[in-house]
Amino acid sequence: MNSKKIHAGLYVGVDFLSAVLAWMLFFIHRKSLETGGGFSYALDVVWNDLRLYQGLIVIPLGWLFLYSAYGYYRKPFAKTLFTDFTQTLSQTIIGVIVLFFIVILDDYVESYNWYYNYVFMLFVLHFGLTLFGRMVHTYCIQKRVQNNDFLLLLDDDPLPAWQNFLKRIGDIVLSIVMIVLLFPLILLVIWKIKRDSKGPIFYLQERIGLDEKPFMMYKFRSMHENAEVDNLPMLSSDNDERVTLFGRFMRKYRVDELPQFWNVLKGDMSLVGPRPERQYFIDQIVKKAPEYKRLLCVKPGVTSWGEVKYGYASSVDEMIERMDFDLQYIDNMSLSNDVKILFYTVGTVLKGEGK
Repeated sequence: MNSKKIHAGLYVGVDFLSAVLAWMLFFIHRKSLETGGGFSYALDVVWNDLRLYQGLIVIPLGWLFLYSAYGYYRKPFAKTLFTDFTQTLSQTIIGVIVLFFIVILDDYVESYNWYYNYVFMLFVLHFGLTLFGRMVHTYCIQKRVQNNDFLLLLDDDPLPAWQNFLKRIGDIVLSIVMIVLLFPLILLVIWKIKRDSKGPIFYLQERIGLDEKPFMMYKFRSMHENAEVDNLPMLSSDNDERVTLFGRFMRKYRVDELPQFWNVLKGDMSLVGPRPERQYFIDQIVKKAPEYKRLLCVKPGVTSWGEVKYGYASSVDEMIERMDFDLQYIDNMSLSNDVKILFYTVGTVLKGEGK
């Protein structure tokens, strides 16, 4: 499980326990007013009231639904103590108003002052306990980031959920369209690779994708068989002797990347996103530029802003230079920018600027 899900889950747990405790204390206070016996008496008799146990299940779940609808758990690493305060305040006001009309308004009261008392106590208890739990967790995250115990760089989900959904739909539709339209070319490439050099048609290589999960990336084989000596990862370079004659043509026009539409359909990749690298090179990059980890918070792409603006990287230092463009993409990630990058990529392919 990735860090985002773990810490979002911790926020959920903190909120649930806070809601349980707040409702329990509120119910005891409410019972003390109803019975007129004071807090001690209410504490003795409240455990026989079935409404307490019903509320301890339903009410906290209702609060979690409100927080989720509010989007509170979507960005666990982008929180500050101030945003915790403002969001908890607004959420508590909304929740208390809802509970007043659904639950409290039907209560027996001797005067309307009881309603004011109920609302005030529920607000104070719920707001205070929830804010305290959230702030403690947020403070712990901030301290660990400052101490570099682990890398939590801002937000690992830069697109809203609805844009992520549309992006995925666009990936699937465009990939299917491209496979259908280019199918004659794909057959020709398969025939040409098989005819010109020994070895498999497709080249499978493990790359690191979203949330640092490895996956097998597909390419048309553009190099001679066993191009990497002793399986030691090697980057391609200009006039690389390992590249076949037809492979050089494929690389120039990015034809070797066509099988990655299958990776997109499988969900390993997106059409647009930072290009995936091998773990061997990632380990070297992170030593020099820890912020590279941010690129692993989004799906890798068939094309990228870094690929369009910088091009192919033939060394770790060049990968780090190209990374700056991919970080710009993440900071400004949107569907419109994806469309722009796709148009830039078409121009790059038609110009034969790949290698």
